[in-house]
Amino acid sequence: MINLFSEEERFNSLVEASPMPTAIYTGVNMIITNANQEMLDLWGKDSSVIGKPLIEAIPELSGQSFFDILSSVYTTGETYHAKESEASLIVDGKLQTFYFTYTYKPLKDNEGKTIAIINTAAHLTELVKARKQITETKERLSFALLSAEIGTWDLDPINNHVNWDAKCRELFGFSSAGEVEYKDVLSCIHHDDEKMVNEAVLNAINPKTEGQYDIKYRTISQNDQLVRWVHCKGKAYFNVDQIAYRFAGIAQDITSEVTARRREQQLLSLVNNNADHMTVADMSGNLIYMNKASRLLLGVDLDADVTQLSARDFYTPEELDRVQNHIIKEIDVVEGWKGHISLINRKTKDAIPCMVSYLLIKDPVTGEIIGRGATARDLRPEIRAKAELQKLAAIVDSSEDFCNYCDIYGNTLYINPSGIELIGINADQILSSNLFDYHSNLSNDKIKNEIFPVLFKEGKWSGELELTHQLTNEIIPIHKQLYMIREEITNIPVAIAGIARDLRPELNIRETLANKNAALQNVVDELEFLADAVPPVVWSSKTDGNLDYINRRWFDQTGKSDEETLGARWAENLHPEDLPGALVAWKHSLETGDPYETEFRCLDKYGEFRWYLVRAMPLRDTNGNIVKWYGTNTDVHHQKELEKQKDNFLGIASHELKTPVTSLKAYAQVLESMFKRSGDFKNADLLGKMNKQVDRLTNLISDLLDVTKINSGRLQFNNSKFDFNEMLEEVIEDVQRTSFKHIILTELDFKKDIVGDRDRICQVVTNLLTNAVKYSPDANEVVIYTQDHGNFVQVCVQDYGIGISPELKDHVFEQFYRVSGNREHTFPGLGLGLYISSEIVKRLGGKIWVNSVEGKGSTFCFSIPVIEH
Repeated sequence: MINLFSEEERFNSLVEASPMPTAIYTGVNMIITNANQEMLDLWGKDSSVIGKPLIEAIPELSGQSFFDILSSVYTTGETYHAKESEASLIVDGKLQTFYFTYTYKPLKDNEGKTIAIINTAAHLTELVKARKQITETKERLSFALLSAEIGTWDLDPINNHVNWDAKCRELFGFSSAGEVEYKDVLSCIHHDDEKMVNEAVLNAINPKTEGQYDIKYRTISQNDQLVRWVHCKGKAYFNVDQIAYRFAGIAQDITSEVTARRREQQLLSLVNNNADHMTVADMSGNLIYMNKASRLLLGVDLDADVTQLSARDFYTPEELDRVQNHIIKEIDVVEGWKGHISLINRKTKDAIPCMVSYLLIKDPVTGEIIGRGATARDLRPEIRAKAELQKLAAIVDSSEDFCNYCDIYGNTLYINPSGIELIGINADQILSSNLFDYHSNLSNDKIKNEIFPVLFKEGKWSGELELTHQLTNEIIPIHKQLYMIREEITNIPVAIAGIARDLRPELNIRETLANKNAALQNVVDELEFLADAVPPVVWSSKTDGNLDYINRRWFDQTGKSDEETLGARWAENLHPEDLPGALVAWKHSLETGDPYETEFRCLDKYGEFRWYLVRAMPLRDTNGNIVKWYGTNTDVHHQKELEKQKDNFLGIASHELKTPVTSLKAYAQVLESMFKRSGDFKNADLLGKMNKQVDRLTNLISDLLDVTKINSGRLQFNNSKFDFNEMLEEVIEDVQRTSFKHIILTELDFKKDIVGDRDRICQVVTNLLTNAVKYSPDANEVVIYTQDHGNFVQVCVQDYGIGISPELKDHVFEQFYRVSGNREHTFPGLGLGLYISSEIVKRLGGKIWVNSVEGKGSTFCFSIPVIEH
C-alpha cells in the first residue's frame, strides 16, 4: 500500500516549487488537485480553481482538443507531448489565444493503473508570435522581392559556393536548387561583362575596402540563352582575421528598365537629330526642350540653356499677337493646331516661314495638361524648290523639244507647246490622250514589248521612235529619252517623263552630209590616184610626226607595205648615217612649224640605198594651228651621182690648177719686182694687176676646194682659244685696205675669248664684208656689229646696196646661187661664198640668216655658240 499522503505532500511540494507551469488532474473528471502559481498565471485564474473539475475551472477549454487528449492519456496510460499548441483562454476578462508546449504524463499506482495526470507547460506565446511575425515579414519581403523582380544570393568566398533563391536561379538560368560553384555563376555572365564582374567581387571581398558591391551587368540563361540585365548589390562580411566569410546581397532584373532607357535614348536621339524643329514648353511658354534642328533654325547655340528662353522670343510682334490671342486658345480647346507661322532667328533676325504643328502634352498618369509641344518645318527650301520648279516648267514650256509626262499606263498628264505643235493636237485634248495615240503602230509595238520592260527595270531608255501627226498622219522620226519617276519613299513607279527631238532636220543634214561625203570621197579617190601617179613619194603625217598615209610609189620603190611604213616605221628604211640628222631636222620642224627639208638615203627593194630630197609643209587651220603635215620624197640619186662626179672633177681640177697658179703668181711677183727695179713702172703695174687676178683665181680655186670638201664631208676644223674681237679687227683692217670707196663702221660689243676654228670664222666674216662692199656700189659705208647673248655671239654685217627680194632670200645660201637682175652681171663670182659660209656656221653649231629690203640694202647675220674652255 502506497503512502499516498506522504507521496502527495512530497509531490505537491515539487509541483509548487517547479519553475514551469505545472498542474495535477485526478479521476476521469480531471479534478485539479494541485496547480502551482505559474500554471494559475498561465490560465489567468487564482487558487480557487483547485479542487474543481478542469472543465468547470476553465470552461473556455470546452470544444478544444485538450479534454479528449486528457481522456486518451488517462485511458491508455501513454504520455502526450504537444509543441507550440494553440489554446484560447480568458485572461484579464478577454478570450485570448496563447501558444504552449505541454506534456500530459500519467501517474500510475503499483498496479500500473492511471490515478492522475501531471500537466507541465511552457508558455511560448511571445516566441510563437515573434516567429510568426518573422515568417510573415519574410513572406512579405519575399513577395516584395518577387514583385520587384529581386532575388537574393549568398556567396561563401572561402569555399566558392553560392546559395540563391528561385529568382536568382531564374536570372542566371539555373534550373536546379541548392548550392552552385562560383565558376558556374561566372559562366552565366555575358562574356563582355565577365571580367568586370569578377574584378568587382574581388574588390568587395578585399578587407581594404568596405565590402560594398554595386554593379550592373548582363546574364545569359543556360536554359534558353536569354540575355538579361541585372543590378546586383551586396556586402562582404569579414572575421577577426579580416577574411571574408560571407558575401551576400540581392539581384534585380533591370532588363525592362535598360530597354526602356535605351528606347528613351533612341527616341531622344531621333528627336534631337530630326530635320524638323521640335520644342517643348510649359503652359507659361517657358522652354523646356529644343532639339538640334530647332537651335540651328532659330539661332540658339547648341550648348545654350534653353530653359532661360521663352517661346515668345521667336515670334515677330505680329505673329506673337496671333499666337497668344488666337492660336493658343484654339490649341487648348481642340488640343492642337497646324498652320503657317513666321519664326525669328535670334542671331540674324531673319524671318523664317514655317509649317508649324502644336499639341498639348498630358501627364500619362493623371491626364493633367503639363505643357505644349511644337514641330516646325522650314519652308524656305520648299519655296526655293517651287521657284526652281516654276523656272524648270518655264524652260520645259519654252523648249523646242517634245516634252511629255504620263502615268505608268501611258495616260498623258502633260505635253509642252512644242510637243502639241509637233503631233498636231489641241491643248484640251492632252488629258484625254494616251502616248500610244500619237506614236506609230511600229513604235507602239516597240514601246510595249521592248521599251517598257527596260524602263521598269533600269529606270531609263533612249533610242529612235516614230510619232504620228494627228491631223496629217505624217510619220515623224524622233530620238526619245524616257525616264521612270518613282515615289521617293516606297520607290514605286508612278509616272514616265519623256523628251523627244525631231530628227527630220538632222536627217536632212545627214543626207546632205552623205552626198557631200560621197563627193568628197570621189575627190579623195582622185587625189589618191593622182598621188599614186606622180613620180615622187607622197605622204602625210599627224602633228606628232607619225605617218598616216603614203602613196603607192613608196611600195613600188621600197617594196614596203603600209603596215611596215606608217607611224614611225618609215625611219627603219633610212641609211644609219643619215637617220640621226633626218630625225633631228624632223623634230625641229614639228616643234617650230618650219618647213622640213633634208636629204637622206633610203633602202630600195633591191637592197641598195638611193638618195631622196625630202620636203614637207604644215597644213594649218583658221587659227594658225598645225593640223597635218604633207610631204614628198623625190628620187635625186641620179643628180647626186652627177654632183659626186662634178665634185670629183672640181676637186681634181682645183688641185691640178693650184700648183701652176701658185707658180704663175710667183713668176708674176718676180717679174713685177724686176720691172720696178729697172724703172719700167708701166709693165710693173700691168704685172701688179695680173697678180691681183691671180689672187682672185686662187680664191676661186680655194672656194671650189672647200665646196668639194663640204660635199664629201672632209671639211676640217682646227679649234683653239682666241680673242674674238681681235680676229674681227684684223679682218676689218684687211678688207678696209682693199676697199677705197667704203668706210667700214664698227659696233663691237662682244669682248670675250672663245674656242673655235679662227681661220674658218675669219673666212665667214671676210666673205660677208666683201659681199657687202661688192653689192653696195652706190653706198659709201658698211656697218659690222656684234652682240653678246651669253651662250652665243651674234655678228651682223649691214650694207646699203641693192638688197634682195623676199622670194629670193631663202636661196642666197644655196650652192652656185647668185642674185639675178639687171645689174647681176656687174658682180662677178661663182655664188659659192655664202654657201661655204653657211656650211661653216652650221658645222660650228650656229645659224646664218639675212634680212633685206630690195633697193635699200641687206643685213647678213650669223650666231655661233660661245665656248670659253
